[in-house]
Amino acid sequence: VARPDLSPLQLQRDREAWFRGCRFRAVIDFEITLNKSGAASVESHLRECDKRFSPPLSARVDLGDYARKLALLADRLEAWDEGRLVGLVAAYLSNQETRQGFVSSVSVRLDAEGRGLASELMRKCVQLAREKGCESLGLEVGGGDQRTQAFYLKHGFALSGKGRSGFLRME
Repeated sequence: VARPDLSPLQLQRDREAWFRGCRFRAVIDFEITLNKSGAASVESHLRECDKRFSPPLSARVDLGDYARKLALLADRLEAWDEGRLVGLVAAYLSNQETRQGFVSSVSVRLDAEGRGLASELMRKCVQLAREKGCESLGLEVGGGDQRTQAFYLKHGFALSGKGRSGFLRME
């Protein structure tokens, strides 16, 4: 049911309340942590997921440098399976001046896909952003990547006219 009277962030809260009331919920067989991973495990994970990005992440950044930056500066919501990092959402949530967060990376290994892991990590990222006082949360998706855009739209983000094409924001 469309609710034009509610902001995307309020709609996300409504969806969370609805899911909590459901009898069926996807089972996630992973350990979910915050900021447990170091640069080495982040880099290894990004290399495993590299070709799943469009274009590949390694075509845009040096994976070692990017992993070190995420490990040092980003909040990382991680999913572990038997000691392997299989899911990662990395976001910058510490800008107290603008109160805006930015999701820098979302990735799930192919062998862990299809079990609700990306959704659970995004839900926890949105919750952490609220706890840290963020009033909005942005991210960027390649303009032609309709599947990924649909994933974020489903989680309360909306296309934004700011920045390059594919920029989404949750207020």
